[in-house]
Amino acid sequence: MTLWPSLTYDPEETLLGHADRLSMLHTGRGMERLIRDIGINVEHFTSGRKEAVSAFAAAVGLPSEDAEKGAIRVSQRAASFRGEDISKTFLSPRAARYCPSCLAEDGHMNHRRFRLIWGFRHVVRCDHHSSWLIDTPCKNETNLRLAIGTKILEETQTTSRETPDYLSWLRTRLHGQSPTGNPWLDDQTLEQVLAASEMLGAILEHGHRVAVMKLSPEQTEEATDIGFSIYREGQEAVIEALDTIRTTSPALAVQAGPLAHYGKLYDWLHRRSNTIDPGPIRDLLRDHIVKNSAVEPGTKVLGVEITERKYHTLQSLSAEVDIPRVRLSRVLKKLGQVPEDATEVDCGNAVFEAKKTVPMIEAFKSAVRLQDVPDYLGATKGQFEALYRMEIVKPLVPRTGRGSVRNVVFSRRNLDDFLQGLQELPLLTDDIEGDFHPVTYACQRGAGLFEDVFVDIQAGRIPGYRHPDKVGIGAAYVDVSSLSKLKKSA
Repeated sequence: MTLWPSLTYDPEETLLGHADRLSMLHTGRGMERLIRDIGINVEHFTSGRKEAVSAFAAAVGLPSEDAEKGAIRVSQRAASFRGEDISKTFLSPRAARYCPSCLAEDGHMNHRRFRLIWGFRHVVRCDHHSSWLIDTPCKNETNLRLAIGTKILEETQTTSRETPDYLSWLRTRLHGQSPTGNPWLDDQTLEQVLAASEMLGAILEHGHRVAVMKLSPEQTEEATDIGFSIYREGQEAVIEALDTIRTTSPALAVQAGPLAHYGKLYDWLHRRSNTIDPGPIRDLLRDHIVKNSAVEPGTKVLGVEITERKYHTLQSLSAEVDIPRVRLSRVLKKLGQVPEDATEVDCGNAVFEAKKTVPMIEAFKSAVRLQDVPDYLGATKGQFEALYRMEIVKPLVPRTGRGSVRNVVFSRRNLDDFLQGLQELPLLTDDIEGDFHPVTYACQRGAGLFEDVFVDIQAGRIPGYRHPDKVGIGAAYVDVSSLSKLKKSA
């Protein structure tokens, strides 16, 4: 048996507001009287407990699904709405604000409906009337009728500012529709989208130390609108915003932590790591920190331990490669990792990508000295100098130019790659016809300059072979008779 007569449930109003209107119709008194009469614990109902909401829906003939959509579950430490965990400040069942124009359209005070959307902290206007919401005299009341009482409604305060897009998105989402078909937004909770938008917009608009909760309602709307215009575009847009936030930070020292670089955005995500899930923005910020800061392995960043180093400071890089900082800074300048005119302080504040520096570290550890390279390549000193001059064999750090580094060395890996190319030449066997001799011999017999012939061998323009009993450049053999014919025809 259900309660009759009934009132049509408006999906835009809160369940508590509907219960009060229904109670005034049947008892002439407030919501508590009706709830007690149908045998439901008043405190359980006002706090949105599921069993109390379901019992009320069954008693008044309201579909349980509709009742749950209008209920806000509030407990001592947390809250939830439509199955989403939310913070207690994000959405409140209290009738703290209202639109005078909307209530005037409702008519008598017993017929006034407290719209669900007015309970969201980020909603500070009525999008139907383009007016600011007005604070009720009694903000702690969950009952709009009691919150306003018999006082005359305030005058409507219209605004000429355009309705923000996030408000349209929120209203559409509350009606159970996909706002844009955008999986990035649709897969996140209401609070994850709006809270992240607000924080991004507030920092971009008001700086790293902005006190978000102290912004005026108009400033809150503006910040959320700015952030939402970025956030709805997806991860790449958020990363660009993080780039801007970091580059505009007043923190200059490499020792500065993420709080200095990202301000209240980091503070918000760091404090919420163990409470309400803030959504993908936390992972994006963590990745941004790791990609742009010299985070030591084993450090926890936003609740996750970093196991791999992404960046080095000059100090950590110096310790890794066992090269004094002063000399290492000169090396990095030659490698183009820091500007040529960078000061020692500039170098000390720079960070270096580990994926690029680790190969450099390994190259320095196993580097071959300049005087040892000819033997390593199986070449004469003259051959090596020719290849060096032609930049076929390049040093790890160029030795020419202003501020050159002493003790020029060569990457062992690069030299090995060079030798591997020679190793891939066809093997010279006894059944191959021709007058085969080392490249040096062929050059002495008029084949051309050593470096030119060698380049032609590498390019496949001159057939080259590898002698099985020799190594390196000395193992490269060519058919002298064929080269002579080729020279004459040219």
